[in-house]
Amino acid sequence: MPASKVTDLRQRRIERLADELEPYLRRGHVIVEIDRVPSAEEWRAAARLATRRNGWQVRTGMSRGRGRAYAARVDPEFERSWNGSP
Repeated sequence: MPASKVTDLRQRRIERLADELEPYLRRGHVIVEIDRVPSAEEWRAAARLATRRNGWQVRTGMSRGRGRAYAARVDPEFERSWNGSP
Protein backbone atom coordinates (compact mmCIF):
# COMPACT_ATOMS: atom_id res chain seq x y z
CA MET A 1 0.00 0.00 0.00
CA PRO A 2 1.44 3.39 -0.95
CA ALA A 3 2.48 5.59 1.96
CA SER A 4 0.22 8.42 0.78
CA LYS A 5 -2.92 6.29 1.25
CA VAL A 6 -1.86 5.35 4.77
CA THR A 7 -1.17 9.00 5.57
CA ASP A 8 -4.53 10.01 4.11
CA LEU A 9 -6.38 7.46 6.25
CA ARG A 10 -4.49 8.55 9.35
CA GLN A 11 -5.25 12.20 8.60
CA ARG A 12 -8.95 11.44 8.14
CA ARG A 13 -9.07 9.63 11.49
CA ILE A 14 -7.39 12.62 13.15
CA GLU A 15 -9.81 15.06 11.51
CA ARG A 16 -12.87 13.04 12.62
CA LEU A 17 -11.54 12.79 16.14
CA ALA A 18 -10.79 16.54 16.18
CA ASP A 19 -14.47 17.15 15.36
CA GLU A 20 -15.44 14.97 18.34
CA LEU A 21 -12.97 16.65 20.72
CA GLU A 22 -13.81 20.25 19.86
CA PRO A 23 -16.91 20.58 22.12
CA TYR A 24 -14.92 19.28 25.09
CA LEU A 25 -12.01 21.61 24.41
CA ARG A 26 -14.42 24.52 24.03
CA ARG A 27 -15.19 23.95 27.72
CA GLY A 28 -11.52 23.81 28.67
CA HIS A 29 -10.08 20.31 28.80
CA VAL A 30 -10.53 16.64 28.10
CA ILE A 31 -8.94 13.54 29.65
CA VAL A 32 -9.11 10.06 28.13
CA GLU A 33 -8.04 6.58 29.19
CA ILE A 34 -5.35 5.47 26.73
CA ASP A 35 -6.86 2.00 26.36
CA ARG A 36 -10.08 3.58 25.03
CA VAL A 37 -8.43 5.16 21.98
CA PRO A 38 -6.75 3.34 19.11
CA SER A 39 -3.67 5.59 19.21
CA ALA A 40 -2.64 8.09 21.88
CA GLU A 41 -0.45 9.85 19.33
CA GLU A 42 -3.40 10.35 16.95
CA TRP A 43 -5.63 11.46 19.84
CA ARG A 44 -3.13 14.16 20.83
CA ALA A 45 -2.74 15.22 17.18
CA ALA A 46 -6.54 15.53 16.93
CA ALA A 47 -6.65 17.70 20.06
CA ARG A 48 -3.99 19.99 18.60
CA LEU A 49 -5.88 20.18 15.29
CA ALA A 50 -9.18 20.99 17.01
CA THR A 51 -7.61 23.87 18.90
CA ARG A 52 -5.67 25.21 15.89
CA ARG A 53 -8.90 25.34 13.88
CA ASN A 54 -10.31 27.70 16.51
CA GLY A 55 -7.20 29.76 17.14
CA TRP A 56 -6.81 28.38 20.66
CA GLN A 57 -3.62 27.26 22.36
CA VAL A 58 -3.48 23.81 23.91
CA ARG A 59 -1.23 21.71 26.07
CA THR A 60 -1.37 17.95 25.55
CA GLY A 61 0.33 15.21 27.47
CA MET A 62 0.19 11.77 28.96
CA SER A 63 0.22 10.81 32.59
CA ARG A 64 2.94 8.57 33.94
CA GLY A 65 1.78 5.13 34.90
CA ARG A 66 -1.93 5.97 34.87
CA GLY A 67 -2.63 5.39 31.22
CA ARG A 68 -4.32 8.73 30.54
CA ALA A 69 -3.87 11.43 27.94
CA TYR A 70 -5.05 15.00 28.37
CA ALA A 71 -5.56 18.17 26.40
CA ALA A 72 -6.15 21.54 28.08
CA ARG A 73 -6.69 24.97 26.58
CA VAL A 74 -4.14 27.49 27.78
CA ASP A 75 -4.99 30.55 25.73
CA PRO A 76 -5.28 33.81 27.73
CA GLU A 77 -8.80 34.68 26.51
CA PHE A 78 -10.19 31.39 27.82
CA GLU A 79 -8.38 31.74 31.14
CA ARG A 80 -9.86 35.23 31.66
CA SER A 81 -13.39 33.98 31.00
CA TRP A 82 -12.83 30.96 33.26
CA ASN A 83 -11.59 33.15 36.12
CA GLY A 84 -14.30 35.77 35.60
CA SER A 85 -11.73 38.48 34.82
CA PRO A 86 -12.61 41.26 32.36
